[in-house]
Amino acid sequence: MRHRSSELLAATSITTAGTYVLDIKVKEPISRLTAIVRLTNSSWTPTQHPCRAITTIELVDGADVLHSMRGIYSQALAWYGTGKMPFNYLNFTDNGLAVAAVPIYFGRKLWDRDLALVPSRFNNLQLKIVHNYLAGGAVPDAATLEVWADLFDDDPPSPQGFLAAQSLWSKTLVASTIDYVELPTDRPIRLVMPCVSSSSEEPDINLDAVKLTEDHDKKVVLDMGLLELLQLYETQWPEFTEYGEGRTLANTDITFYLTPAKDITLAAFASEDSDAIIHYPWSGGQARIIDGSLTTTINLLIKGRCPHGAVPLPMGVMDEIDSWWDVRKLGSARARLTTGPGDTSALYELIVQQFRSY
Repeated sequence: MRHRSSELLAATSITTAGTYVLDIKVKEPISRLTAIVRLTNSSWTPTQHPCRAITTIELVDGADVLHSMRGIYSQALAWYGTGKMPFNYLNFTDNGLAVAAVPIYFGRKLWDRDLALVPSRFNNLQLKIVHNYLAGGAVPDAATLEVWADLFDDDPPSPQGFLAAQSLWSKTLVASTIDYVELPTDRPIRLVMPCVSSSSEEPDINLDAVKLTEDHDKKVVLDMGLLELLQLYETQWPEFTEYGEGRTLANTDITFYLTPAKDITLAAFASEDSDAIIHYPWSGGQARIIDGSLTTTINLLIKGRCPHGAVPLPMGVMDEIDSWWDVRKLGSARARLTTGPGDTSALYELIVQQFRSY
């Protein structure tokens, strides 16, 4: 076989919040690493999206950071980087299993032979996963973490480099303010991704505008409002679909937590014999309120855009390395981020994905 998937960490209990450090000892080139968290619920009351149980995920080689961001944004980056939405099962049932897969892609797609992580190029590769099982699911009382690697086996490639990414900057959102973020100029940039994960507001309410410039504003690369950016760029990706389940209580608002943050279509169907009328009072952001005339279990069909409140700014043709923003030739590159009147309890971040050559 030219490819194989190897279990680097068998399902391990994580019922104490902390950091799991995994030494990467495989020798073969790696196309993708995936951490999977499984939460066993003890309630019918949703806590949060199951991916919240992976607080951050990092890949480091000593002090060299190859990948570093919140688990939710690693999911969003995978979606925009490959066009494949990572697996989530939004199970909010008592004793049900809520699941989230958090991948790190080192290429433009799975099994990209031009871009992959070659462990022999590094000295001490470690995957660091900060976890808190109580942060997701529905009041879980048990949880496991496992890690898989998708490897090139027979006939391994000789990749020219790999994709690295990290959160450059973060702060609690302050409404109607301007922030400047200096972008790295050491490697070509494939994607710039501003993110605000919010239960109450959509991305274009939290962020008002983005401007990218070169050499102290000598040249403007991009300057437009968030709604226009979504219409021009986010729509280059299709809507994604996910599934879930839970329960309504008679004439009671129950909040469910979804992955998309924009253009959400939500359908709930009673999964038992019931004459319940189910409706959805309007609520913004990734949280959606569901109310029913009767107590009944439900299945959820969810579609939408902007996973976890992330917005894509592609810096060229996503599949063409030579087209990416070559900031190495510049004296400086900068992002100007303008917030809207949005969710001032949300953490506001800027993530950049770069091409690192060997």
